[in-house]
Parts: sequence; C-alpha cells; structure tokens
Amino acid sequence: MATTSLVLNNKGQISQDVRERVHRVAKKLGYSKPIYTSNAIRKFHHIAVLLYEDYEKAFVWNFYRRIIIQLESIITREQYYPVIIPVHLHQETQDLFAKVVSSRVAALFSVDYTNHDLFQRLENRGIPVVIINNSSLQAQFHTVCVDDFQGAYEGTRHLLGSGHTNIAYIEYHRPDMPHLLNDRFVGFKKALDEENLPFPSHHRIIVNLLDMEELRQKLHAIFQQEEHPPTALFIHDDYLAARTIVLLQSMEVHVPDDVSVIAPGDTLDYSQPFVPQLTTMSINNELMGKFAGEMLLERIQDQDSSPHTLKVNQQLIKRGSCKPITS
Repeated sequence: MATTSLVLNNKGQISQDVRERVHRVAKKLGYSKPIYTSNAIRKFHHIAVLLYEDYEKAFVWNFYRRIIIQLESIITREQYYPVIIPVHLHQETQDLFAKVVSSRVAALFSVDYTNHDLFQRLENRGIPVVIINNSSLQAQFHTVCVDDFQGAYEGTRHLLGSGHTNIAYIEYHRPDMPHLLNDRFVGFKKALDEENLPFPSHHRIIVNLLDMEELRQKLHAIFQQEEHPPTALFIHDDYLAARTIVLLQSMEVHVPDDVSVIAPGDTLDYSQPFVPQLTTMSINNELMGKFAGEMLLERIQDQDSSPHTLKVNQQLIKRGSCKPITS
C-alpha cells in the first residue's frame, strides 16, 4: 500500500516498470487519472515539443515555426517554456521516453509525430500529451489538427466551380502520416463523385518527394501523351506544387493559362519574392498553436479530462494559379 501511494503521488525512488504496473492496476480499479497534484507538476517549468528531424522536409520549418511561436506565447503566460526535442520516424520508443523524462518537463506537444506506446507511457507517468497536426490517434489522445478531408473537398469544389472537370491529383509518399494522405484524397474524390465525374486511376500520381525525374516522367505521361490532358491539378501541398510548376514550365505547360493548380498550404513563405504565388487551401497553423497551447494548460490543471479533438478549417486564398475555363 505504501508503494502504491508513493507511485500515485509521484514520490519515492521506484523503478519505471513498477510505476507502470501500479498505474495499470489502478486504472483497472477505476483510478483512470494519475494522482499528481498541480503543485507536483508545477515544479517543472518546461514543456517538451517533439519535432521531426528530417532533412528531406526541412521546408516545413516555416510551417512549424508559426505553430511554435503561438505555443510559446500561450504557455509562457503561465511561466512554462518550450524545449524542442528532435525525433525521427524510426527512433526507439524507450530512448525517446528516457529523453523526455530526463528533460523534466511538465507536459508534451508532439507536432506531426505520433507514437501510441510513447504517449501512453508519458500519460501514465503524469506527463499530459497534446498532438498537433496529426489525426491518427485522435480517439486516444488530445489532438489539435486540420480538417484535411473538408479542405480537399472545398479546394476541389473551387476547381469544379471554375469549370474544370478533368483534374489530376498529385501526392507523395508519407509513411509518417497515412491518415492525412487518405483524408485529402477522399475529400478530393467526394467532390468529383458528387458531380458524377470519372477519375482515371493513372491521374492519381504518387511520387517520392525529392525525385524530380520520377515526377517529370509521370507529368510527361499525362501532359504530353494524352489527347485531353488535365486542365487542373490538385496537389498534396504547396511545396510539391512549386516543384511541379518548375517541371511543367520545362514542358511548355503554363500555370494558370494551360493548367490550374491548387494545394493545401501554407508551407511556403509567400512574402518572399522568389516563391511562386499559389492558390492554396491555407492551414491556419497559428490558430492550431493557440488552441494546442490552451488545451495543454487545461490538461495540466485537470489530467482527468477525456481525450478530445479540435479541427481547424482550411481557408481558400487566391494567388492567381487557378483560372476559370472559358468557352
């Protein structure tokens, strides 16, 4: 009994294995909440932020940066400060768990990255978790993400409303976020299905993100070898869209005169003059950061709250890469 009390109140020199076993038994008996007082948590003044360490996707830092700025502005009001912990897709759960615990943080944000076992172990230890921009574990953990289904649906409806009925879909392999790939494509396809429009399977182009030659070959197949090439492209994100435009220009296919382009965004910094001005279904990452910060502060005060999800809508921003079909 003494050991149980120490574990549930986060005291004593007790192994992590014993702590986890006690929490599992306590949960079965109806003690679903790790019994940590707010004072126990408040002795830690840092909050971890897990971020992917992936050189192939360094472009998303502009996207992450705006989330982190908002997170920081929210949590510092309560004297918490962010600690960024890099993570890669195949990192061992035990190593990452040890790194987070040794950082002595009161809670954790995870941007894009999900790991059920890690997050459950942290929750059992009394370190609340909020996932940002990934919906794959929304039923198990608190999540703030984007409504990717609705965003893709509305972006496709914008193309349809401009007279485009022959639309291709371009995406890249993302083993880290399969739910995002599925949600965007299903939203895109739903908009076409509502108009009873056919969608040839070869018009769904899937590439490796940085393989320009692969992308060039697949674009060539639909724009140079088809009698009626697409008049519009829905592209997975604006970074891939920018790469696509470079290759289209080399084929003398011009945006938007020959083909319209729309993509979820904004991973690119459109204040920079060298960035192509793409029409996007813009993701309000600042709002995601704000909501996530507020959610985590509430969790620190009340760890017994059931997991819930906030989804942020995407907003159409016209920058000139879409053009109506004229008869």
